[in-house]
Amino acid sequence: MTRDEIEQELEQLRSQDADPRSTFPDRWLNDRGLLLDDGTFEVAKAAHLAFFTKGNNYPTVVKFERDLIQMALSLFHAGNDATGAVTSGGSESLFLATAAALASAKERRPDITRPEIVIPQTGYPTFEKYERYFGYSLRRVPVDANFRANVSAMSEAVSENTVMMLASMPSWSHGVCDPVRELAEIASRHGIWLHVDACVGGFLAPFVGELGRDVPDFDFRVPGVSSISADFHKYGYSGKGVSGVFYKNRDIARNQPFVFDTWAAGLYRSPVLTGTRNGGAIASAWAVMRYLGRDGYLSRATQILKLRDAILAFVKQRSGLKIVGGAELNVVGIGSDYSDIYSIAGKMKKYGWNINILKDPEAIQLVLGPLRDEYITLLVNDLEKAVEAVRCEGFSAPSPAVVYSDELLD
Repeated sequence: MTRDEIEQELEQLRSQDADPRSTFPDRWLNDRGLLLDDGTFEVAKAAHLAFFTKGNNYPTVVKFERDLIQMALSLFHAGNDATGAVTSGGSESLFLATAAALASAKERRPDITRPEIVIPQTGYPTFEKYERYFGYSLRRVPVDANFRANVSAMSEAVSENTVMMLASMPSWSHGVCDPVRELAEIASRHGIWLHVDACVGGFLAPFVGELGRDVPDFDFRVPGVSSISADFHKYGYSGKGVSGVFYKNRDIARNQPFVFDTWAAGLYRSPVLTGTRNGGAIASAWAVMRYLGRDGYLSRATQILKLRDAILAFVKQRSGLKIVGGAELNVVGIGSDYSDIYSIAGKMKKYGWNINILKDPEAIQLVLGPLRDEYITLLVNDLEKAVEAVRCEGFSAPSPAVVYSDELLD
């Protein structure tokens, strides 16, 4: 194919989602005019294109990584001995934190032959994925009535083989912030590694707190927090895929890098799991964080809170609808006492919005981004239309398959 033919086909494919509302799942960075228009997309794109041929070993990309790590550590109130690494996504960040925790436990407690990791029921499913790679035992603990990690149940689940615990900030499904300070006290008492999965909220929560909203402590100010993961490509607003894993000190992070010095081609060093990473994505994250700065992140956090508050007010005014979970930061779950909530999601899709659905409990889920004011109004109005239409039709619809990730498997 010629270049012109390829570009024409790309534009044709791209035009299939020309309605900005169809890009709602890309609630962090899109070019359709749905989000707060502050030039971030163009900055991210320009930086990505400038370095898209470079790998992570390119000197300038190495500088970008070091700067990103320092910006994140500062945001998470880390000490001078803290460190971190830039990864390809949240799953890799969780993988590395788990690997570091297991290696640390093996050094301190070599008698443990089958280490255990204790996580809330709402913890990210990547821990099941890595269970078969690492050979640990995973214990999922029931959460409380508000879908928050149950402190007493988590404490009771700790055994002599437990080496790691997890807290979410917030949980992806229900938008609930786990009680990090209380879980950290348990971890400290038993000498257990506590990882805070802040992939969703890590680059939003500090600014929400700065705006005067109530945000629970979750970062390195809490004694007992060993590591934190946070995604630059979510509320850092960079292009995909850039995340980070951060450690309270260099000693506990020293097992993360891989070094092999007896290879014919020479010394092989890799700071993370992946060998080659995309320099363009890393440059994108670096450029966006410097472009937005504190004021830019505060502005976007303000817009997200405005959207969240509008949705909460709408639900409060509608008899039978209810908030599922806490809606404490950026994830809002909406359930219903009287209808098949999935039919509301179906109506919203017809109006142009792709809305997530949850299985337990049955609910629709909105992961919020900094929508422009007119789209906030449109989203709430369309929710109202959808609820009324479903009410008139008798609140019934075929139950869909509830799928979070549906990648093709060979």
